[in-house]
Amino acid sequence: MEKTLKLGDKDYRLHSSLFTIIEYRNVFSTELFNDINKLDNVSLKNGEDLTTVIDTIFRIIYVLHRPFSKLSYNDFLMLLDFSILSNQDELQNLTNTIGEMLATFQKGSAGNGSPK
Repeated sequence: MEKTLKLGDKDYRLHSSLFTIIEYRNVFSTELFNDINKLDNVSLKNGEDLTTVIDTIFRIIYVLHRPFSKLSYNDFLMLLDFSILSNQDELQNLTNTIGEMLATFQKGSAGNGSPK
């Protein structure tokens, strides 16, 4: 699936496929769906947990955008303005887009650490 996400004043092309799961592990040395499942147990009262949520969300966007860019994760983050975090509409669009892009992986999967 391909989609364009607008963050700030820039459009980011995103692509999800089997590559997404493999590349996430190759780049971050963790499993995509394990990281997503950890988000369910986060307490946003703790600033450290909020940082984890932000990092995980932007890791996902980075890997979805990676077929169109070879920037490092740090360079990718440097392109994003901090104001994105205070824009409710952009954050909602961001999370909706991630859900839509990864929904195809989660349909029909269950059990033993498989994506839900």
